Amino acid sequence: MKRFLILVILLLNTVSFANASERGLFWKLKAPNGLTHYLFGTIHTDDNRIIKFLPAVKKSVNASDLLLVEITPGDHSQNLFMKNYSLVSHLNAEELNQIKKLSEFHVMYFENVIRMKPWLLAIIFDSPKPHTEFNQDYLLMAMAEDLDKEVLGIESSKEHFASMDSLSLDEQLMMLRAVLKKTEKERLYDYNLLMKEYLSADVEQIRKTDEQLTGKLLPKALWAKIKIQLMDERNKKMAIKIKELAKDKQLFIAVGASHLSGKDGLLSQLRDSGFKLTPLKAFE
Repeated sequence: MKRFLILVILLLNTVSFANASERGLFWKLKAPNGLTHYLFGTIHTDDNRIIKFLPAVKKSVNASDLLLVEITPGDHSQNLFMKNYSLVSHLNAEELNQIKKLSEFHVMYFENVIRMKPWLLAIIFDSPKPHTEFNQDYLLMAMAEDLDKEVLGIESSKEHFASMDSLSLDEQLMMLRAVLKKTEKERLYDYNLLMKEYLSADVEQIRKTDEQLTGKLLPKALWAKIKIQLMDERNKKMAIKIKELAKDKQLFIAVGASHLSGKDGLLSQLRDSGFKLTPLKAFE
């Protein structure tokens, strides 16, 4: 179950808008007080193309006082399940059969899956391949721990999941059913499209692609409402936390790539606060 936590933790992370020419997933931040920090826009996958970090990444983690991630490290399993709930009561036989097959594909216990929040399952099952725990965020946290660096979270798990948890059960089931209707070919196409944009490091295009893909799972008006909570409001809270900690500590910040761009994105907010940003290369 632990490996799926990291997937979810970063799902809420997947993607926002900056200048059309803005490129960069890994940034050096020079604060007004002279301290140096680093910002890394992650994506929740173990794709070999983006987990083989260049030495500069480890060097930057080592030069920092702490690693700041989206969610406080710990056991978040209590936030994955709905109380007194089972999918068995809400899905038909064909849908439950699909759930069972996808559970096996993602190496998950069916008995646990049928008690999980539908929106969460929609995110996990929308992937075209099983996820391992060896994604970017996990590797960065392991790197920090090996270097005896403190790891802190910007949000608690309750805060992290709040946006999607605000969906009604019917809305969550709608999202899950939309994923169940997708073919394996469609899921693979969507994954490759998002990976293509991530590898381009064009944060504006990443935002557009992510919104396009997520928008297919929810009605337009509902997604517009959730997006404000999921992105804009959380971006503002993240920037406040970063600037507070950056006063006397050197930070390596790892958050979903979606949080970097946009007028309320971290890049814009930090620039407006006097930080000087320089793009760096993270992987080959």
